[in-house]
Amino acid sequence: MKKRLVMTLLTMSMVMGACTQQEGPAVEPGQNENPTQQENPVNNEEPIPFTASGSAQNVTQGIETINAPEEEITDAQKEALSKASMQLLANAVRQEGEHPNVLLSPTSIQLAFGMTENGANGETLAQIEQVINGGVAIDEMNPLLYSLSDRLHSAQGVDWNVANSIWLKDDGFLQVKNDFAQKAQSWYGADIWTAPFDDTTLKDINGWVNTQTRGMIPQTLDEISPDARMYLINAMAFEGEWMNEYEENDILENCSFTNADGSKTDVTMLYSNEDRYFTLGEGCGFLRDYKGGEYSFMGLLPEEGTDLDAYIAALADSDADLAEAIRNCEYGDVIVRIPEFSDDYDIQMKDMLIEMGMETPFDENNADFTGMLETTDGESYELCIGSVLHKTHIDVDRVGTRAGAVTVIEMKDNAAVAIENPVQVILNRPFVYGIIDNATGLPVFLGCVNTL
Repeated sequence: MKKRLVMTLLTMSMVMGACTQQEGPAVEPGQNENPTQQENPVNNEEPIPFTASGSAQNVTQGIETINAPEEEITDAQKEALSKASMQLLANAVRQEGEHPNVLLSPTSIQLAFGMTENGANGETLAQIEQVINGGVAIDEMNPLLYSLSDRLHSAQGVDWNVANSIWLKDDGFLQVKNDFAQKAQSWYGADIWTAPFDDTTLKDINGWVNTQTRGMIPQTLDEISPDARMYLINAMAFEGEWMNEYEENDILENCSFTNADGSKTDVTMLYSNEDRYFTLGEGCGFLRDYKGGEYSFMGLLPEEGTDLDAYIAALADSDADLAEAIRNCEYGDVIVRIPEFSDDYDIQMKDMLIEMGMETPFDENNADFTGMLETTDGESYELCIGSVLHKTHIDVDRVGTRAGAVTVIEMKDNAAVAIENPVQVILNRPFVYGIIDNATGLPVFLGCVNTL
């Protein structure tokens, strides 16, 4: 996994009503003279055009869609998805090694796998449902994810973009099954493309993701595997300004961040007084709203002296429910400092998902995705998952937040010639953070910072 720090990443220190009592001035003298002014990073980019090459054909038109009514998410579903999200974060942290920086979009992962599950059967489907959905069946996930996507698109005050696409190798031999295509289009609004899977397709897929993530993830795939038969892709972008703007005196330069190894990094802190806090395990958290009040930045700080990786692992192994804790925030004065930072992260998820119990979907001999494709003669075609790539980007500063995510699920032929293991660049870079849907409490983005 690969990580690049672009701006200064920092820590947040907070005083939270029942959590910790601390007195101090709202402004630290001598630290806020001539604060650096930054251009507004939110909504100042020109739309990125995407035009597919002539060799790629969008075959979505003509698919007869089904009725996809929005349904309210139940508390049991919220709990299941919340716990599945924390499990994904904990396992990514464990895979990365000691004290990494990690950022996932559980919603992006769930959307990409939601499309995939509609073509899976038997034990293959059951394992994905358990690991990705927290045990929620795909027949429940389809309307649930449809509802979540609708909430994102209709949010007031912030800008979300959620897009799904399916890319099928155009060799004249295979075609997408009608039922699978209907569900992908009806529940996920997915465009279905046929393409030759050559250099033009590589450019098309990267261009599509670049457009849908508003330029935050310009390069997704380095190559198209010769065994790749189909890609199922979700891309997301978020741009939101803070509901309450930071004043000049709230921007504290030359502050110190203590890294997981004890070293110090100079950072810029954003000071504010918030009014909501919650506890989760041995930690305290807060919410800071974006415009519109429907989504918030969450900061969650374990008790002093607690190893962040161990804290995240303990949350994943316990009955702790992040979504419930957020929905039941207490009200009281909270003093908060948030770091300005920018981060890029990517992870090949195959090994992690297998360790979490998803062995069969990757097994060339036993995977069952016969609900996806068929030959032109109408015979079902056998596939397995070849790889799962997840990439994220985030900018947090005094104006607001920009975040992007992409999840790419590569399907390949069962019993195909083995391909080389995907390249992994390990990220080795102490708080948990996320972008939260306030109504459900679910994390759309969820990450941690150990080092700047």
